[in-house]
Amino acid sequence: MSKFGYLMLLTPLIVLTVSCSKKEVAPGGSGLIETTEVIVSAEAAGQIERLYCDEGDHVAIGDTIAMIDTTTITLRLQQSAAMRQAAETKRQGAGLQVEKAGLDYDLAKKEFDRINSLIAGGSANQQQYDRAENGYSQARLARKTAEVALQSALSELQRIDAEIALLRKQLSDCHPLSPATGTVVTRYIESGELVAVGKPLVKVARLDTVWVKVYLPPSDLTRIKLGGRAEIDPEDGRSRPLAGSISWISSEAEFTPKNVQTKEARADLVYAVKITIPNLDQTLKIGMPVSVTMP
Repeated sequence: MSKFGYLMLLTPLIVLTVSCSKKEVAPGGSGLIETTEVIVSAEAAGQIERLYCDEGDHVAIGDTIAMIDTTTITLRLQQSAAMRQAAETKRQGAGLQVEKAGLDYDLAKKEFDRINSLIAGGSANQQQYDRAENGYSQARLARKTAEVALQSALSELQRIDAEIALLRKQLSDCHPLSPATGTVVTRYIESGELVAVGKPLVKVARLDTVWVKVYLPPSDLTRIKLGGRAEIDPEDGRSRPLAGSISWISSEAEFTPKNVQTKEARADLVYAVKITIPNLDQTLKIGMPVSVTMP
């Protein structure tokens, strides 16, 4: 066979091989490692008396981050407690008055009913009836007055209890808690500083699970699915890539961000894909560039 004939026979095989190899290229791209970060801010104003964590420390949900001066709130709580004791004494007195007024009312009603029966039989005069009726009316009015006084005392107690609850909340706010489990990556304050409400105290990052966002052309979307497997190469010389999973696929196309490199043309429309990666040993660091393949 001539050389030309051999090349003609080989050309379709080369084209077929190249075509197959292109189809076998798995979707992928590159991006920077990110993680969920939470900034813990002050909910109370005052001086930082104590810090309980530093950068690099591990914190769990509910751990106390710092303590803000509680002197003023503590004194106000003591004042409110004394006011509540006085209001409770007043309530007890009002309760006794209601009880006494109730007894007086019952007695005056019985007397009025008795005189009313006697006057019907002619055994009592009009003066006796008027006196009994007036006593009955006065007792009824006294009972209502005592009940109003008791309601006022109860309302005062409720107001003070609400104020105490508010002060306790403010006291709790002086001990800001971590809303997430993670590592303190940034500390914004020092002990002794004055902080205002909303002042950032620390930033907590969840480093045991991180993620990277890559961008794929529309042609690759049909080849991936949520929960699908992904391989992450931190390009640190390791022989085996790290395992991840596809946790989010954008439903809207966008132009490739300028700070992201992909295997496709930068001018093409692409879809963002988020890859979640377990990172228990914290091999991956925030901002680390990685390559992603979704076989």
